[in-house]
Amino acid sequence: MTDKIFKLENINLSYKDLIVFKNFNIDFHLNSINIILGSSGSGKTSLLNIISSNIAKDDKAFVYQEPRLLNYFNCYKNIEYVLKDKIKEKDKKNKIDEKIKYSLEMAGLTKNTYSKPSELSGGMKQRLSLARALAYDSNFILMDEPLQGQDIKKKKELIDIIKKIQVSTNKTFFYVTHDVSEAVMLGDYLYVLSNKEGYTKLTYEREIKSNDLNSTLQSELIEILISS
Repeated sequence: MTDKIFKLENINLSYKDLIVFKNFNIDFHLNSINIILGSSGSGKTSLLNIISSNIAKDDKAFVYQEPRLLNYFNCYKNIEYVLKDKIKEKDKKNKIDEKIKYSLEMAGLTKNTYSKPSELSGGMKQRLSLARALAYDSNFILMDEPLQGQDIKKKKELIDIIKKIQVSTNKTFFYVTHDVSEAVMLGDYLYVLSNKEGYTKLTYEREIKSNDLNSTLQSELIEILISS
C-alpha cells in the first residue's frame, strides 16, 4: 500500500483444479470508490475476499447483498452492537451515542432510530446496514452487490448516500457489482474482470468522470461484459 494506491501483486488462487487468479496484479485508489465490475463467475467476490485479507480486522467494515441485521434489535441497537468492543471503556457511552446518531443521520434514518428491521422497507434495511458500516469507523468499506434486488428509485437513493458518505469521510470503498448503471453512477474508478481465458483477468480499467453519465460508457461496458 503506497500513499494513494492499494496494490495487489502476483495474486494466485485456485480451488483444486479450478484456477481463479494467476499472477494477478491490480492497483486500487485510496480515498475513492473503486468499482469491481464483471459477469457472474468472473471472480469479483474472490477478489473482494483477497482485498479483505490484506486489511486489518478493525480497519474494515462490510455491506452485503443481504443486510444481515439483528431482527430483535431496533436500528440504534443494531449499530450499538457492533461498536461495543470497538471503543475504549472510558469513552464508550458518549462516543457510541455520537457515532450512532451521526451514521443514522447520514443514512437518512434519524426518524427510524427505534424501528426494528421488520418495520423497515428493503431499501431502508440496506441503509441501516450502510449506517452500521459507517459507524464502525474503519478506513475501508467493502460492499458485495449491496443494491441487488432494489428498484431503480431505491438504488438511486442508496447510491447518493454512499457518495455522500465517501465525500464526507474520505473512506476507501471497494464495491462489487455486475450492474453497469450502478458502476457508472457511483464509481470514481472502474475495474472490469473477465474469466474468458479460464482464469480471472483485469480486462479494462479507467477513472470515471462526472460527464461519463452522459457518454457512451455504459454501452461500451455492456459490450465488454458480453464479450467476456
